[in-house]
Amino acid sequence: MATLLQSIETLIDNITVTDRQEENIKQSLSNIEGYLKDKENNLSVERTFTTGSYERDTIIRPLNDIDMFAVLKFDDWKDQYGNFPGPQSVLTKIKNYLNSLNDYKDKVKQDRPCVTIELSDKNFDILPSFKLVDGEYRIPNFDLTTWTYSYPEQLTIDLDNTHKQCKNKLKPTIKAIKYWNRENGKIIPSYHVEETAINIFKITSFTNYEESIRLWFNNAEYHLNSQKFDSSNDYNAVIKKIKRDKEKLNDAKKKYDERKEGEAMKIWKDVFGKEFPTVDVEEAQNFSKSLSEGTLKYSIASGLSTSLGNAVGASKGFFNGLFQK
Repeated sequence: MATLLQSIETLIDNITVTDRQEENIKQSLSNIEGYLKDKENNLSVERTFTTGSYERDTIIRPLNDIDMFAVLKFDDWKDQYGNFPGPQSVLTKIKNYLNSLNDYKDKVKQDRPCVTIELSDKNFDILPSFKLVDGEYRIPNFDLTTWTYSYPEQLTIDLDNTHKQCKNKLKPTIKAIKYWNRENGKIIPSYHVEETAINIFKITSFTNYEESIRLWFNNAEYHLNSQKFDSSNDYNAVIKKIKRDKEKLNDAKKKYDERKEGEAMKIWKDVFGKEFPTVDVEEAQNFSKSLSEGTLKYSIASGLSTSLGNAVGASKGFFNGLFQK
């Protein structure tokens, strides 16, 4: 049977975008970019680039929004006084153009500060922007009458650097947290899950996904920014849910250390829901008993079992990826 650590990795595998989905996304992005940069459309799109969860490799399935910046040529859009155009006029022009294409007819809408193409299994959010300096962009404000500032590439740089520091285990950790967030009603802005993870793991190390996920829950409340939420009530509700599941995961760790692996896995199933592998408590108890008695076996074909393969030395538990004798 699978161990707790293996079950957590299965959870992450279950929510990770497949190679086929990745190729499909790339093809759709290429098509959209080709249309936007067509010189005959009078949109004056200089270039496009992806951002958000897809660009940072923290997107999970089922797929949701994929973000794309459309960088416009300011000289072609400025008015006679050298001012920025109205955001709504820009959004309307992009929306009308995309909706006129056969590929996207009746699949395009304006979703506040961006234009959204709704395909059968995913949405693409196109955000018009003007490049300034040092990674700074102007994008439509939510009021649709003014432009605000954005630094979309900085979060990607910070995440990549921290991911490397964490031996390439941070992004899978974030995927698990994002899945928990989705299962709880998307109570935290997706990018803010990443920001909190970066802040936590810049100064905190871990050895496996059980530890990293648990550490996020133990520390998130100290790094979440209340201003990132629509109201103080929303922020307080998030803190309450994090504390609730923090206690559960800490209890699971305690049971795990007591060699009650089946009970620990059951708690993880309760916290993470349907994509966490179903737990057979009796099988887990037998597995733990065999491990402590030295009757556990392993083979490439069947993995860990009590009947097939080579014997595994007796151990008091399985944690941090190493048998602890």
